[in-house]
Amino acid sequence: MDDLPLAETDEAPAGIIGGTVDEGDPAVAMLRIYPEGEDFGEICTASLIAPKVLLTAAHCVTPEKVDGGTVTAFFGTDSYGEEGFWVNVVETHIDPAYDPTNKQAGHDVAVAILEEPVAIQPLPYNRVPLTADRVGEPGRLIGFGDDHEIWGFGGVKYHVSTTVHTVTPSLVGLGDRDHHTCQGDSGGPALMDVSGVPTIVGVTSFGGVQAPSICTDGWHARVDLSLDFIDPFVNAP
Repeated sequence: MDDLPLAETDEAPAGIIGGTVDEGDPAVAMLRIYPEGEDFGEICTASLIAPKVLLTAAHCVTPEKVDGGTVTAFFGTDSYGEEGFWVNVVETHIDPAYDPTNKQAGHDVAVAILEEPVAIQPLPYNRVPLTADRVGEPGRLIGFGDDHEIWGFGGVKYHVSTTVHTVTPSLVGLGDRDHHTCQGDSGGPALMDVSGVPTIVGVTSFGGVQAPSICTDGWHARVDLSLDFIDPFVNAP
């Protein structure tokens, strides 16, 4: 596990609108994706769901971004600091039901396979159909993305407590204008209690962006619709 620095900056930027720095949630990682031939990469967020398997967003690891490029995962709070560690990603796989031209249809789900197992307790993911009666219940969002002031590099883990406002046949919406996800939080977990256990119910997928640089909302692909895709990777020997 190599400690690979990100771009240098005088001040680490924030992420998650309305959130605070998250010193816990060790299973939530940052992905740094460098496409082939590119000097600068992009950030996404991911969740450990098995010792070598990360759950993230399909649009983060499309073939044009990862084929021939480099993907690494950071486990820790501040990727600009001295604590935490990096692990190489050796494979990525996208839910075959994902349609990049229609994120409202959900299935913006992918897995990233790590080079070596990580000794962190994985997060459970939801296996129960998500229904509209969950609207109004509490949830939590976690990500390494930008804040609403300036789109920067991201790289610090933030979280925010909020509530579910919508459940559609393919998506779950959490938060309000002041408490939600932003650029770089894609792939991160939308958590709710399922049978009393914090559980991934959605993968951060997309949001409305108000020009020039204000993130305004966040929508999350329901994981209960992608079990046939996810389970074989989690259950692989």
